[in-house]
Amino acid sequence: ALSQPQDLRNLGATAVWQSVSAPGVPANPLAAQRAGMRVTRQFFNLAGSTLNLDDLHQNTVFILLVEGRAEDGQAHRATLMQGLPAGWEIAGRFSGGEVPGLSWLGKLSDTEAQPAADDRFAAVLALTAGKPDFRIAVRLRAVTPGVFELPGAELADMYRPAIFARQNTGRITVLQP
Repeated sequence: ALSQPQDLRNLGATAVWQSVSAPGVPANPLAAQRAGMRVTRQFFNLAGSTLNLDDLHQNTVFILLVEGRAEDGQAHRATLMQGLPAGWEIAGRFSGGEVPGLSWLGKLSDTEAQPAADDRFAAVLALTAGKPDFRIAVRLRAVTPGVFELPGAELADMYRPAIFARQNTGRITVLQP
């Protein structure tokens, strides 16, 4: 850690690369925005009806369906991140194809990976010019009563982060049963 400004010089014959990072948490959530990609999400009860997030009770199990598309006609290795409110947890992950017992979900896309995390749902997707769309789902559970922030879903090219889509944040309430 530097306590005052410093001057640095490269006394060698080759270039010296530098990077600067500043850790922190934004004071305000990032606004919805997109450039070359689109992402949407829907919440359903287990019967396939739209879920009212204002009437979500503790221990309710439900489905998050995320759909997206690369709109620029190029191939992308993309990451999808959907942060979870503090009152939710992942109750199950689905593979590509049809989900037994949940035929209303339709055919889900294959993912390259779905890393395990307890504060977000994440997936790595291969999007191509011939197959730019995806449809993935995850089973969630409301576990803790309270009022929480619902982060927006984010889809971004892993190697070209200027190609992305991001949703607004929201608020949810988990009610006691």
